[in-house]
Amino acid sequence: MKKITLLATLFISVLGYSQIEFIETARTEVVAHVEFVYIEKVGDESYSLFYKNINDPINEYVSFSFKNEDNDFEKLHQFLISGFENPGQVYKIKANGDAVYFRYERQDDNEVKVQIKQYVSRDPDVTTVSKFITLDEVNKLF
Repeated sequence: MKKITLLATLFISVLGYSQIEFIETARTEVVAHVEFVYIEKVGDESYSLFYKNINDPINEYVSFSFKNEDNDFEKLHQFLISGFENPGQVYKIKANGDAVYFRYERQDDNEVKVQIKQYVSRDPDVTTVSKFITLDEVNKLF
């Protein structure tokens, strides 16, 4: 009788751990995409900007997210556009508690481009960097 009770208890406990639990996730959609950068809308109120990290040999995508409170999506667009007027500068925003840098540089063809730079896991030695993006590509994203 003890063996039957023990087996029944083990069988019931195994069934309890093998159950699938469904987790509800927010709906996501890609808002805009240019070659190696895209913006994704998460749910109804937040956005994520993804870019390929050129410092990684497999070019993994890295992102930062922000809520669209007080029209922050449009403010980010205006912020990025304003940097093209003064190349050679580095601008910084804070997203998810992380600092994200935008470096504007005039290229050899005299075109101003922006590069996204972000430190990973608050470690100053590990940075992610995007390829350079033109003003037209920034406008396509937004």
